[in-house]
Amino acid sequence: MSPSSHPHDRSRSRYAIARDVLGRLTLGERMLIALSKHPADVAIVSDYEEPTDAWTVETALETFDVAFPSFRESLRGKRVLDYGCGDGFQSVAAAKAGAREVLGVDISEARLGFARDLKRVNGADNVEFAKRISGTYDVVLSLDAIEHFVAPEENMLEMKSALTKGGRIFATFGPLWFAPFGHHMNFFARVPWLNLLFSEKTVYRVRSIYRTDGHTSYIPDLNKMTVKKFEALIEHCGLRPEKLVYRVVKDLPLVAKVPFLRELLINQIDVVLVPAEVNQEVLVPQPASVSSPTKNRQSSPEKVRS
Repeated sequence: MSPSSHPHDRSRSRYAIARDVLGRLTLGERMLIALSKHPADVAIVSDYEEPTDAWTVETALETFDVAFPSFRESLRGKRVLDYGCGDGFQSVAAAKAGAREVLGVDISEARLGFARDLKRVNGADNVEFAKRISGTYDVVLSLDAIEHFVAPEENMLEMKSALTKGGRIFATFGPLWFAPFGHHMNFFARVPWLNLLFSEKTVYRVRSIYRTDGHTSYIPDLNKMTVKKFEALIEHCGLRPEKLVYRVVKDLPLVAKVPFLRELLINQIDVVLVPAEVNQEVLVPQPASVSSPTKNRQSSPEKVRS
């Protein structure tokens, strides 16, 4: 959006704009506004509403490359399901990395339309896009989506049921709910633990200055996924980690083993999941450091199996 078309005037103060939108401001709202960006500096339309320019086919798999050494070897000659494919960059990139066949699924028809255009431009004839899963796959991919799942248990079971014998789920996601930026409000307020410092009502009242989508709650955009909830979720769904890395903020990997601190400082989880009935050695989670929160990808995963 160009500056001239932005609805907020840069010459006006944040408080004047806030009063126009919200009316009388509470003390909490005034405090949060003081810590937030000027409304004219934030796009009214989010990356989730329009195709993103943050990804290219060439860079779409970089997060997986970092999380899982030799990741691309796992794709070659395999049937791949991109669960919550969004704009399709990752699906097309997987095909170019050697996947035999790729299905990208997403609940957003607008996203799927963009993904099909991307497929055509890149000549990715072995990629298909749909709202529902059909068939089974050697590899299931999930990038920055698990903390957004509307129905986490259903989504995890759906991914599990899409696996062939010997298949694996590669997932990397975050920031988690209690991590410094687990609130996902970075676009207007780079305030760590904002969701713990301010009430939900205060956060979403201030957010309405920057977004016009009418949202008033973290749910359903965020499911408030924590480390403890994720560990319980995969166990309940009959999945076990073949590889599990906790990425901890800054250089504090040891806190991943401290019950209270791990929830506050584990920012991201990288995990390879297999059905629990697959015979595997007992795995000890490995902590790792991470210096900044991961940018969320444009996906809208819900229940997508027909």
